[in-house]
Amino acid sequence: MKNMKNEDDFVNFIFGQYIEREERLDINEHGIQIIPIKINEDYAKKWNVYLRDFVCITKNGELLTPTLYRIGGIGTNKIKGKKYFMFLKYVEAFYSKSIINFTETKDSRHLESRWCIIDQFGTEKVEFKQFESPYLVNDSCIYTIDSKYYNIETKKLYCQSFSNLKSKNYLFLENKYDDNKERIGVFKIDKATGEFELFK
Repeated sequence: MKNMKNEDDFVNFIFGQYIEREERLDINEHGIQIIPIKINEDYAKKWNVYLRDFVCITKNGELLTPTLYRIGGIGTNKIKGKKYFMFLKYVEAFYSKSIINFTETKDSRHLESRWCIIDQFGTEKVEFKQFESPYLVNDSCIYTIDSKYYNIETKKLYCQSFSNLKSKNYLFLENKYDDNKERIGVFKIDKATGEFELFK
């Protein structure tokens, strides 16, 4: 991509055209919309892309970032009223030599998928490593991965918990195993603000 003169060239090389759909797509309160996109065939061929169900994020009808996403199995394009949502983000990558030797792949170029959390303004808040499987706690600013619970905005860990309860406004996490004995107890976390109390 080094021969691209500017960001417009870069965008034009990847993005082909928006796909017309009969159904009316969600647009949220901040003008954010998820639009199906058809990528250029030259780009798809260069990066060995066989998927064709990519989407992009627009704001008030304009492309927000030159990034390819897919909705994925736990994602959704129903973003209206949601503070956060998750998509698979695709980035240019190269297979390692060990993978090439094992699979006998001739071309190491490919698009690597990574889950990412995006906020209501279309801003990526957290990007995960390949193969990591995070989950959003519904209607909250909290995500979990490997039974560890984090604040989306601060990235700070609450605790690792294998037992939880949810109410409309709160998430309760039992923290039984912690190197810091002062943190053992039950976290009562405000789902909207992320603030918490610890009950021992």
